[in-house]
Amino acid sequence: MRLVRNGRPEQGHPFTEQLRYTIAPPGRRPLRNTLFSLVDVPDLRALAELWPEARTIWMGAGPAPETLHRALIGLAWLVRAGLIGSLSPLAPLMQQATNRLRRGEHRGGMFVEVEGSDRAGATAKRSWHLLAEGNDGPLIPSMAVEALVRKALDGHRPAPGARAAVRDLELRDYEALFAGRTIYTGFRSGAADEHKPLYAALLGDAWQGLPDAIRAMHDRTITAEGRASVERGRNVLGRLMAWMVGFPGASGDIPVHVRFDTDKDDETWTRTFGRHSFSSVQFAGRGRSQRLLCERFGPLTFAMALVAEDSRLALVLHRWSLFGLPLPMWLGPRSTSYETVEDGRFRFHVEISHPLAGMIARYRGWLEPSGPHGSSEIVSPAALPSSRQS
Repeated sequence: MRLVRNGRPEQGHPFTEQLRYTIAPPGRRPLRNTLFSLVDVPDLRALAELWPEARTIWMGAGPAPETLHRALIGLAWLVRAGLIGSLSPLAPLMQQATNRLRRGEHRGGMFVEVEGSDRAGATAKRSWHLLAEGNDGPLIPSMAVEALVRKALDGHRPAPGARAAVRDLELRDYEALFAGRTIYTGFRSGAADEHKPLYAALLGDAWQGLPDAIRAMHDRTITAEGRASVERGRNVLGRLMAWMVGFPGASGDIPVHVRFDTDKDDETWTRTFGRHSFSSVQFAGRGRSQRLLCERFGPLTFAMALVAEDSRLALVLHRWSLFGLPLPMWLGPRSTSYETVEDGRFRFHVEISHPLAGMIARYRGWLEPSGPHGSSEIVSPAALPSSRQS
């Protein structure tokens, strides 16, 4: 197949080049990190003609389940090596396997990423993400027809002739059709997000849609104080799990103090309930945890999606590991964690349970900033070992 690479035409070999990527519209629960393989599609030639200045144009597909995808990759390498002449005789078998092995998420998506230089000559990266829930994804290709018909009915008829349609349709034409379905889109700024606070970088454009009290808690605050209630499960296994993590004991009403220590790559949260303290380290996930917030409690690490919806921020568990070794989700804990604002005050709710142990711990309450930009006390950043930078 033909493609443009490093500014010149080259030969490519379908399904023998791969990349991994996480499709994550800002503020939505992302897709699982997906393996994409190079495919031969008309876009490769159409885009090269429309934008001859592009140095590299690469198009990939991420079939699921990944087990079958990897089998196809192996067969493609056999063809490339000349050991098999064609995979066409295997097409019926592959179709049957695809229709029967329906493992994985019932959702799909796509992304477009552009990397180049801005007007100042600095490297810039921008990506557009689309997420389709349930059965809405397969409808997207045919939406181009509906969008063109609607534009024609509005008096904007396309010029006659066969050509790529990228000049005839814009994102806004699709967005009007997406609005009635569970299809979500959004942009991410790439390298520009790396200089933002942790939560702002992960949420992208959804960050600005959060209430001020939530954004302030994850941006400018060094310390916060409030009150909370703590409940603990009665199951022996649940109590053991709570002890391992360091959760506080049960209490109907207890003072809470939280300190945020931030360095270049992570944030250490030290929570003090009465006289009991426990801490965790939060950081942006990488690899298969890309676009997720990771929180480490000793040897355990939990990777969570930041979901911003209805003026609240939820943390949805996606993956977990022990000493860096990934563990199956069916064996893991269940979590209901979110942040809201009531009467102008930041409120939190965290509930951890397990199928075998029942509820492990539940703590909820409110916090008010007491560090810089807070409402009760101004603390100099120099007085703390590490502090947040606005």
